[in-house]
Amino acid sequence: MNISKQIVGYLRSRALVLASIETCTAGAITGMLADVAGASGCLDIGVVAHTSAALTGLPGAAGRAQPDEPLARALAEALLAQRAGYANVVLASIGWPTPEQEGRASVAHCFAWAYRQAGQVVSASETVIFSGRRAELRRSIARRALLGLPRFVDAFAC
Repeated sequence: MNISKQIVGYLRSRALVLASIETCTAGAITGMLADVAGASGCLDIGVVAHTSAALTGLPGAAGRAQPDEPLARALAEALLAQRAGYANVVLASIGWPTPEQEGRASVAHCFAWAYRQAGQVVSASETVIFSGRRAELRRSIARRALLGLPRFVDAFAC
């Protein structure tokens, strides 16, 4: 089973609806899930910020554009609050790749997940270093973000 089908099945089995914020993956995370038949019932909104100006304008950013775990968590928690009643889990995937050299780039990428359970918000974050060609980076980051979702939710689920 591919990751997208696995994650859509996971979301559906737990009555989770996902909202996301992405930077360098340019919507690849939401796009991967949206390709799965029946995914519309577990997807709410996907926000893509291509520039630091766009990122700083998002709720929770408070004018910060440097990708780090506190920013990723703040964005995830703010989107969760904003989408109350629609989404109950948020994934934030934040990072800016370095300029390509010889067709390769690298990025210290920050992930955050926020989850609403029984009226309480819990969140977690991590930073992972990726390198490769731009398309490889996007795929690797999207896969890590999606695979981290069940790991995060299951750690807090009762």
